[in-house]
Amino acid sequence: MIVAINRPIAQVFAFVANAETAPQWREDIVDVRRTTAGLIGVGTTYQALRPHQGEQAASILEITEYEPNKKVSFENIAGPVQFRDSYAFQSVGESTRVTYRFDQATPVRAPVRGARSVFSRQAADLSKLKDVLEAQGRAAGPVPGAAGRGSPRAAPHVSVSHSRSPMGAHVR
Repeated sequence: MIVAINRPIAQVFAFVANAETAPQWREDIVDVRRTTAGLIGVGTTYQALRPHQGEQAASILEITEYEPNKKVSFENIAGPVQFRDSYAFQSVGESTRVTYRFDQATPVRAPVRGARSVFSRQAADLSKLKDVLEAQGRAAGPVPGAAGRGSPRAAPHVSVSHSRSPMGAHVR
């Protein structure tokens, strides 16, 4: 899935790489607490609370890839479902293109319709990420050099494919 956000890449990357911001834009996360000290990077861990089968389930997320302003990946290392969320960032003029990929190792037992609702939720999450960051930008003022430019909203594109990676099926 891809979304264009009318904010500088450093701001978008910093916001996404700090998993404690996830409850602001991810429907499936209720609360996140950082569990390691120091700078955010590979090895940083977070405890996340998610709704799971009518209750809240705790999971431990670990940053497994971290390249400032380029990419960050979070892997669920303890919880009911094993997965990896990966985000790639690219500057496009004054905006940032975010490419999201979801890899799940735990077999999906839901029918395809259930999987589609997960993909729809993920697309909605990216749309909310765009809204939250662009609203912060409006509050802080325009991006230098972006005066008079509109911010067309394109719906995130969803494609499903299978991977031979240890994480199994993924969404791009």
